Amino acid sequence: RKSENVSITRDVSGEGVQQALLKILEGATVNVPKDGGRKNPRGDFIKIDTTNILFICGGAFAGLEHIIDNRVARSSIGFGANLPTNLKDGNVQGSRFQAAEPGDLVSFGLIPEFIGRFPLVVSTTALDEGQLCQVLTEPKNALIKQYKYLFALSGCEFHITEGGLNAVASQARAKNTGARGLRSILEKILLHAMFDVPSAAGALDADTADEDAITAVVVDELAGSGLRQPLLLRGGVTLEALKALADAEADGDLDCLTSRLQVDDDGNIAAPDIGSVTIFDVPQQQMAI
Repeated sequence: RKSENVSITRDVSGEGVQQALLKILEGATVNVPKDGGRKNPRGDFIKIDTTNILFICGGAFAGLEHIIDNRVARSSIGFGANLPTNLKDGNVQGSRFQAAEPGDLVSFGLIPEFIGRFPLVVSTTALDEGQLCQVLTEPKNALIKQYKYLFALSGCEFHITEGGLNAVASQARAKNTGARGLRSILEKILLHAMFDVPSAAGALDADTADEDAITAVVVDELAGSGLRQPLLLRGGVTLEALKALADAEADGDLDCLTSRLQVDDDGNIAAPDIGSVTIFDVPQQQMAI
């Protein structure tokens, strides 16, 4: 990126690196060090011909949207005037990046010779809430699967409702952190639970569970929004019992059921009675896993 103060001794914008990359992009035989690390003149080198190599360069390009917006947006006054756009919105940033031109990249700090070697410039849009929920659940090493395994080490189940997933995704969208910020949000939500569960670890079997043992941790919509701590199910109250009660009292909507529970500051259910049904009154065959 170009700097306002041009320095003779220091290459702040990285122009020297771009000039060196031109030779590689055009196709040449270059010597690549066999072992990584610092430069070693006596080290072994491997010759690589870059003629038939397809180079794809990418990056975040933070601040490029402001350069494009200054070129695209037109200031006006009066009725029907163009209002200032919110460049912090992911959708607005995506639309601005789609309108990027070589001149914008030159203003950003890339040299024209380097840009000319790349005939195609494409951009990506920000992830929406549905895609963020997929990132949380579907990949092989998804965060929800990791937390389920982490709590299972202490003999505890972990469950997050659909409303909880949407609440976590909404926080990531509001903070403009994307998929990388999902872990920090979940860590903040589950901070107390991850300390409480090992100290009060319980068995997954309701018959052998102690009264104070934590059998399950449930993150509902309120907990995902940060309005309260996740639910800590103790003793004979298991996750299956809570789901069975949701089917009987809230048409299977676990978020609707948990919103009616009285929960203390630590996430413990203060009053298990809900209407005419009590969590402890659920038949034993429904409570067992």
